Amino acid sequence: MSVSETFDIIIQVEAKMSECYNEISRHCQDESIAKQFIRLSNDETAHMNLLIMGRNYLKGAPDIFHLRQERIGELKIGLNKITRLIEKVRDKNISLEEALNDAVELERLFEQFHLKTVAEVEDTSLKKLFEALSTDDKTHRMRLISIMKRFNRTS
Repeated sequence: MSVSETFDIIIQVEAKMSECYNEISRHCQDESIAKQFIRLSNDETAHMNLLIMGRNYLKGAPDIFHLRQERIGELKIGLNKITRLIEKVRDKNISLEEALNDAVELERLFEQFHLKTVAEVEDTSLKKLFEALSTDDKTHRMRLISIMKRFNRTS
């Protein structure tokens, strides 16, 4: 798989996570919780834009980034999980609590993906990019857990 194709999948993941958080926000009864999901959605859009810049950077030096096939498989599995979660939220076939649990698991999955990617790439700029994404995924996971605790107190 080419560098551009690999980055396209990673960018798709971020775009889908943004869409997922937007969709969840539409189904929140609590406006302050809905705003948290909008913020998460905006963060994922920012990640997507960073990755687009990373992809453009790699066009000049395509030999400095290669992911193992296993990592690509993890991405595709994650992308399918996000797509299913979005469908469940849109169809109202999932409770907010279940959607939160699924989102926490997705953020954990992508945090680990980004950490593994840091270990595989040699380029310093790319290492920093994936370290930042991993850190943000961890922050998102912690925010989601905080929302879950708040949600559980109010329900």
